[in-house]
Amino acid sequence: MERSGISAVASSRTMAYEKRWRQTTVQVAVFLASCCGWCWADTTGEVESASAGVVATTASSDIRIYRSEHFRIQSDLAEAAAHALLVRMESTLQRVSTYWRHPPRGTIEGFVVDDLSRWSMKDMPHPMVRLLLEHVGGITIPTARDNNDRSGNRAVIYATSRPNVVEHEVVHAYCCQTFGTCGPDWYKEGMAVLICLLPANDRSVRCPDEVVVSLQQTGAPTINEIITAPSFTTTLFQTLTRAASLVDVDDPAVLAALPTAWGVAEEDSLQRVKDAYARSWALCHFLALNKNYSKRFRQLGQDLLQGIDVDFEEVFAADRQRMAFEFEQFVINVDQGYQVDLCRWEWDKLFSTLVPGGRRSLLVQAAAGYQPTGCTVKQGEIYTFRADGTWQTAAGGKHVSADGANDGTGRLSGAILTDYQLSDEMELGQSGKFLAAASGQLYVRCRDRWNELHDNTGILRLQLGIGD
Repeated sequence: MERSGISAVASSRTMAYEKRWRQTTVQVAVFLASCCGWCWADTTGEVESASAGVVATTASSDIRIYRSEHFRIQSDLAEAAAHALLVRMESTLQRVSTYWRHPPRGTIEGFVVDDLSRWSMKDMPHPMVRLLLEHVGGITIPTARDNNDRSGNRAVIYATSRPNVVEHEVVHAYCCQTFGTCGPDWYKEGMAVLICLLPANDRSVRCPDEVVVSLQQTGAPTINEIITAPSFTTTLFQTLTRAASLVDVDDPAVLAALPTAWGVAEEDSLQRVKDAYARSWALCHFLALNKNYSKRFRQLGQDLLQGIDVDFEEVFAADRQRMAFEFEQFVINVDQGYQVDLCRWEWDKLFSTLVPGGRRSLLVQAAAGYQPTGCTVKQGEIYTFRADGTWQTAAGGKHVSADGANDGTGRLSGAILTDYQLSDEMELGQSGKFLAAASGQLYVRCRDRWNELHDNTGILRLQLGIGD
């Protein structure tokens, strides 16, 4: 394999990086990155004005140094591809600094690998980096500064060029250099994945299918299980350390030995970490986009990153049961295109019991999940209903009444909420009667796939009564 050199500056740092790696393994574990396949938000073009160019060419024509306003990277990418990557990195940095309301500090350095065979062992600080790039995707390493250096924390990114791996690392590097920490695992990794998976102008779920499959296969986790789980990045780091220890750093044949250092045990460990990432993303996505909790969640994150002693339970104490119920519904129903803001529950609606001869009138939207009727029903009682108007369950689709289409899509449906337990869905339709199977609060919705509500249009007027 032809050896590829890097810049004189980078080459002189290689020995220092290797020593630093061995001395700061705990720090490294805290900043481990996610799998590359989980980060593919499309932010192209958001920062058209980002300036990027070739700063220098290294000894090898394969690896060059590229720079933009906030980044300096070494990469084997061609100039056009490197420029596009730097634009996306600047865009990601802009998004996170806006969300956390702190400007970025300093220049972030990184190594972005397109073809690992172009990089020699001397181009990387440790064989573990090669294992990370090949099997995980990327890592952000915090580096210590001299005591006399007042420029703050510093982070170095190592990442493959696969979609949005680098963007994920930008989130970690920003937090490291701006705050000196990224918060607990569930928050730092959940937010980094969220930034990568959330399109710039779209609040819907867009993620690899494996994320949804992971949530479905591992069951709906509780919020407490996620926020109290032990560090999962440390587990991954230990796995990588064990794999790297099987090879001799000074052995010329180390490249040939590396593939055998990663086997079934390492893959199993990585899958468990992937599941943890999926759960962390789910919680952060839900809390960041649900208007019931988003403001408090943002403040919680700012406090965590600034080292303020804050307790998750205390922040959401008043809404703990509501939030737990909503999150469970989110995990059960989440799929590509799901929008948290359309499916959130309106807890401020006042409910009261219908009396004989009484009537309740309300508007029901097609582009929403379960909506409160304000009517408390009693088990065993018979209620009457009538829904006037039409709605659509697809852009340009056919207008249908509350009876819906032949396959049931668009049909007015209801459910009863009792002590944060939701009954089975009841088919209502345009008019008729129903027997309350339980006592509780009545909610209704336009039946449609939970991830296809965004293109629904129309409003029906629903009237509810009691008795025959």
